[in-house]
Amino acid sequence: MTAVVVVGGGLAGVWAAITAARAGAEVTLVSRAPGATALYAGAIEIAPDLEAVLANEPYHPFTRLYRDHLQLAADLEEVASSFAAELKRAGLPVSGEARSRGRYADLHGFPRAAQLVPVTVAPGELGGLRGRRVAVASVEGVGDYDAESTAAALAEQGVKASAVRAPMKDLPPEAALGDLFGRPAPTVRTTADLVAFPPGFVKLPKDGFELLAAAPSPHGWRLQKALEKMLRAAQVNVVGAEVTDFRRESDRLQAALTAAGELAADSFVLASGRFIGGGLVKSRLVREPLLDLAVYYQGETIEAAYPRLRHLEYLDPAPAFRTGLLTDKELRPVDAAGAPAFANLRAAGSVLGGYDYAGGGCGFGLPLLTGRLAGRLAAGMEGG
Repeated sequence: MTAVVVVGGGLAGVWAAITAARAGAEVTLVSRAPGATALYAGAIEIAPDLEAVLANEPYHPFTRLYRDHLQLAADLEEVASSFAAELKRAGLPVSGEARSRGRYADLHGFPRAAQLVPVTVAPGELGGLRGRRVAVASVEGVGDYDAESTAAALAEQGVKASAVRAPMKDLPPEAALGDLFGRPAPTVRTTADLVAFPPGFVKLPKDGFELLAAAPSPHGWRLQKALEKMLRAAQVNVVGAEVTDFRRESDRLQAALTAAGELAADSFVLASGRFIGGGLVKSRLVREPLLDLAVYYQGETIEAAYPRLRHLEYLDPAPAFRTGLLTDKELRPVDAAGAPAFANLRAAGSVLGGYDYAGGGCGFGLPLLTGRLAGRLAAGMEGG
């Protein structure tokens, strides 16, 4: 049986680990902490305009893996469907389709795009709310949520919204939104068609829906718990530790090293994230700290690109969010000469360069798709 070690506890790492385990590998996922899951606000974006990506972004991971946007769209639809099915089995059902984008209000009433959302959020799709009466539950004593402002913002989106009192007992003094988490939704007396609740409540009424959240969020906590349940169901061995180095021999990795010992494997997946997860660190230059892998910016090594990148970052920090690893067609990170750095290492998720993971519209699609491919290849299966 092939032994696989996945480094990173975010979405890409989890999906790579589950994929490899379902392909018959013995999988260990090692992570010092969960990934950026707590930053998930409830809106699941799968992909932007794929035809435009493949035509205009030559260093995007999608472009490096695909030539045909139709095949890319089909694979994203398949992986999103699989992910939704896993979430449902883990107790977090979602609604929507990979090829259909909706707009949903957050707790400030501002619209956010998404292809998939939790079923508790789905009735709040803004297109379906226009012209309808929506009561925004106002919970007295919660200082970081203003239902009146939320209702006003919804009204600007064409929704007939107004704040309605939602009395609650036993809230602590100076309560915050986090104090609502896990409590049954309060009763709201209204003649409105639907009731919008701040995120975190359980046992919503039939006419109720949750707003999207700000980070960190109840939606993120629920997703993290669902991912943990999915890993257990796939019989992935999860180790809470920090990988500090690798034992290697020639062009192959032998083991991931932690303070508690080493984790030997046949194949490895690096899904360590970008700046939040520590997969990349930045001082003067961006670097990859574990294996000193080559970091690229728009097809150039970071060293070669630095004079231009320094000028761009002086005007706007956004270019730094396109730095990262480049890979070959089998997701093996390449060195400064463009050759695979290690024969048995794959990379997935936001550690990959060539796209803006924060605002590029790839959302969950890129970590899911590259995580699946990395997991299959690490387990000894063909890609796809």
